[in-house]
Amino acid sequence: MIRKKFLPAIVAHVSAALSELLLMASAAWLIASAALHPPISALSVGITLVRTAGISRAALRYADRFISHKIIFKLLDELREELFLRAARILPLKSGRAHEGELLHALTVQADVLKDFLPRVVLPLTTAALVTGLLTYFLLEPLKIFALILPTILLADVIIAALTTTAPADDSTYREKILDFGDGRDELKIFGTAPAIKALDIAATDFGKRSLKLTARLINFDATIRILNAAGFFFVLLKVGVLVDTIALTVWSFILLATLELFAQIPAAVRTWKDIRGAELVDEKISPAQILPTDKAVELQGVTFGYAGEKIFRDLSLTIERGERVALVGESGAGKTTLLYLLTKLFTPDAGTVALGGSVAASTFGNVIFSASIRENFRMLHPDITDEKISDALKLCGLDGFDINAPLGEDGARLSGGERNRLQVALAAAQDSDILICDEPTAGLDRSRADKLIANLVAASHKKNRTLIIITHDSNYFSELGSVELTAQKF
Repeated sequence: MIRKKFLPAIVAHVSAALSELLLMASAAWLIASAALHPPISALSVGITLVRTAGISRAALRYADRFISHKIIFKLLDELREELFLRAARILPLKSGRAHEGELLHALTVQADVLKDFLPRVVLPLTTAALVTGLLTYFLLEPLKIFALILPTILLADVIIAALTTTAPADDSTYREKILDFGDGRDELKIFGTAPAIKALDIAATDFGKRSLKLTARLINFDATIRILNAAGFFFVLLKVGVLVDTIALTVWSFILLATLELFAQIPAAVRTWKDIRGAELVDEKISPAQILPTDKAVELQGVTFGYAGEKIFRDLSLTIERGERVALVGESGAGKTTLLYLLTKLFTPDAGTVALGGSVAASTFGNVIFSASIRENFRMLHPDITDEKISDALKLCGLDGFDINAPLGEDGARLSGGERNRLQVALAAAQDSDILICDEPTAGLDRSRADKLIANLVAASHKKNRTLIIITHDSNYFSELGSVELTAQKF
């Protein structure tokens, strides 16, 4: 169903197309009539029509572009916002980071595909259909059944283009090589870039060949369609030529020639429509997380959870009292980060219940740092935060000597690993939450800095009566905390 907000763009586009037909028809009439050397007064109507059509064509074409682009950009903003919100609701995926990459790539590519719906599908197909209907109406009386040749050609173009397979060249291998090359550029500087460049060149060449082959197929297909359309239009013109005089034949020749250009856009419009119809998100079943209230800080009862059929937890029960300081300790693969995702509502347990006694702030290992300043990173998460609170959060994590106005570089490139992790903790600690969860906050820190950070977090949690949960693989740092040990479980 065409949205109502498309109607102004459709009216402008159709009007521009009709003005072009009027310009061609009036110019053809003027040229053919002038060839007979009539008095200049006999050509005055034609001259006026040419001028009017020429001016209106330019004005209507401008209006067409202005209105359609205004609608497109507004819809694109809405689409990108909706896609971002949808991605935010379903990430991280249980199927893993590889599928997250596929999802995000699909979202960005398909957003660009969907924005073409109005200018490359609705407008050309609607205009071609309306102009064809109008010409058929005028030709129906003189040509009788032969007037139906034009709508028949239109339908044939649509059906043939719809039935033709034009799958785009697969660029996944090429994208993989580019990402690998970018991620490993520092190592490649040391060990040599020749093998990686060769692999990238092979992938690029293969992708380029397949793209060129597909482009050649489309060009040949479109050329064939245009030849067949021209043959059908020429047959209509022959039928018209039998019934009208030379001047009228010239006019109809130019009208059909202009209409032929409208028909040339049909195959591309149908292909774009097929691409839009095929645009869909990665098949990932998402169910809303349900976090129940409790008088405890955290209460898990009979929680079962796993990835792709592999269970991480089975019948897990855990209780943490309000204001308690706890270290969740376990080796890699024990499910520490998975438990964090369950507590922050990013994942839903397959069975059992998760209950929280208040709001949660979390510092997850590997979160993105925006390239803006420290102040801007804080304000993206906490729009109303003051510089004083930013300073307190940084001091809590041992970053009080940092310039909050200095840009941090891509993903915090100007920070060391330990500084980056402490900034993540500061960003989470700045929130007035009942529960603070920190995932590996001491990663990249020496013993003294790690002890100081944990001591500061414990003292701050005492002061605010906030529950503190530290996720770690090493309990040696945390003599001041109670501990819960998670054991790696595979079921």
